[in-house]
Amino acid sequence: MKFFWICSIVAVVLGVGVHPQGKAEGWSEVSPLIEMAAFAEDEQLEISELNITLKETMNIKDLAAVKLAITQYFDSVNVTEENSTEASKLIFTDGQKRNAEFETFTVIVPKNEINSFEVVYTVTSRGTAPLAAQIMEHMAGRVKAHVFTENVSLYSFVKAEQSGKINESLFYQSFKKSFDIATVEETIEESWTSRSGYTTRWGEAIDLPGGPMNVQLGIRNLGNRTIVTIGTPILTAEY
Repeated sequence: MKFFWICSIVAVVLGVGVHPQGKAEGWSEVSPLIEMAAFAEDEQLEISELNITLKETMNIKDLAAVKLAITQYFDSVNVTEENSTEASKLIFTDGQKRNAEFETFTVIVPKNEINSFEVVYTVTSRGTAPLAAQIMEHMAGRVKAHVFTENVSLYSFVKAEQSGKINESLFYQSFKKSFDIATVEETIEESWTSRSGYTTRWGEAIDLPGGPMNVQLGIRNLGNRTIVTIGTPILTAEY
């Protein structure tokens, strides 16, 4: 299948430039985002969005150094500030954006917490730009080394769609087989379904009552089209 062929080629081409989320037994050297995107394309879905999010809570004494590192990351940076009763927020974006990927850093300083702050980085690509997932992985890897520490948490998702209604049960069986997923939780409604599971291909997991999970699949039927969202370790997008 094209899914496995793409993953093999990408692993050879990118080599050490790929940054998997963890090293569970049987883990894949191809990143989850690349694998999820390849699977969506193999299922004849049209990819509408790719996303990688990095999050870390840091010691407040590192705030100035982190803000400087983010400012130096961009050749030209735009900074906006938002304030609420709960927190102050600084949003950093590229002032000379020239590519299909959009990067944002958000620094959140809670007003009721004097010892820590949170840094959130997101890189998003719309549509099916060539090698978008691979490019985003390189960008996220550079950011991890430049701004974050080994305590960073990584989330990624692929959103895609197909005209008409798909058989969500058959689709999930194909997804489950491709990634050797053990189902942990599932919710089935009339127009949408959500399934969570665990695969040894990827690391970083979240503990649930039914066991650890590191993959989530959401399918929403809108009548004339179906939206499919795949994320790890948990979906950070609406679905």
